[in-house]
Amino acid sequence: MTVYGGAARDLLRNLPAIAEQFEVRFLCLNLRDSQRSLIESIGVEVLCPEQQWEAEGGLWNEIVAGQERSAAAAWRAFTPAAEAIEWADAIHLTGGNGSMEFPALVPADKPMHLHFLESKPGIHDDVSHLKPDGSGGWRPSLLHILQRRQRARIETSFRGFASNPNWIVSANSSFSASNLKRIYNIDGGVLHPSVDLSEFPREPSFGETAAFEAAGVGESGTYAVTIGQISRFKGTHETVEHLAGSGLGLVVIGGGSTDDISTLQAHGERNGVAVRVLSGLSSEAMRAIMRNAAAVVGLAHGEAFGLTPIEAMALGVPPLFVNEGGYRETVVDGSNGRLIERGNLDSWKDALAQATDPATRNAWTEAGLARIEELGLTPDNHARRLAQRIASLL
Repeated sequence: MTVYGGAARDLLRNLPAIAEQFEVRFLCLNLRDSQRSLIESIGVEVLCPEQQWEAEGGLWNEIVAGQERSAAAAWRAFTPAAEAIEWADAIHLTGGNGSMEFPALVPADKPMHLHFLESKPGIHDDVSHLKPDGSGGWRPSLLHILQRRQRARIETSFRGFASNPNWIVSANSSFSASNLKRIYNIDGGVLHPSVDLSEFPREPSFGETAAFEAAGVGESGTYAVTIGQISRFKGTHETVEHLAGSGLGLVVIGGGSTDDISTLQAHGERNGVAVRVLSGLSSEAMRAIMRNAAAVVGLAHGEAFGLTPIEAMALGVPPLFVNEGGYRETVVDGSNGRLIERGNLDSWKDALAQATDPATRNAWTEAGLARIEELGLTPDNHARRLAQRIASLL
């Protein structure tokens, strides 16, 4: 939870509606104070160790499955976890760091639903092992060999969902469901994430103007926004290349190491794209920066679903995304935004021009809300669909 990526954001967004369907206890291995306050404010009990678990990376942990082993030990040592399992009629498990060590504690006859978001980066893909600029092509083959023990452990953690009729899986997109089948040979349903229109309203909140000015990203409409940590998976360097010649700057919301930021900014200078990297933003500041962007863009490699496009649609900002992965489930090319092939720089240039055309922008704005409604991407719908999945086990 402390990473506070898309999985945590979506879970917290849906939790109030889930708590209307069920009596809920929230069990986790780590949690921010602000997250705890939010959860407890809706009357949900939080169960989290006082000595919180930290997900450690590094090559040695990849070789010996250190992260998975430490998570398993943390779950076993936390007595309230066993008590919560016994108390619950059913368990709703959200995939993430440390999550897949939890099923080992659950009796086979206890109903459990897994919300599968994506495989752990780098275990079954190559791109996550590359450096942000795409170099290091020798790394994936070597690291896949070194990860053999870790990969076997992760695959084993999914076996119960393949063989136990009391345990079922819902992927967060059809694309994720295809990966679930390809990697783990598990047939799963689909439970889409959601966007809360009260969290991403069409009209700016009172504090957004001040938040936008404080961010110092430039004038409205002079930049594009991409969201996510600087990495090859998120295609951050490629985003710079696809903005070259557009006259727009790039704001990266997500951050990275000092070296990653300086390397990215130097890459921007070479391509004539001014790059600003921001992290630790409040929700209001993030909304303000997105709302004032010419477009929200994304070139991630195999994004499982992608919350950013639907958040952009909710705000009325054009979503321009690579025609890959889960982006294809929410963006309809030419209707509510654009889906564009990676590397087709002319098409990206045309799309960026469309995004700044008032008539096109207005048309996409209305179609974006209609798409959210068509897919039912609201917390209430998410909770009702989850309740139906749980009911099938009870």
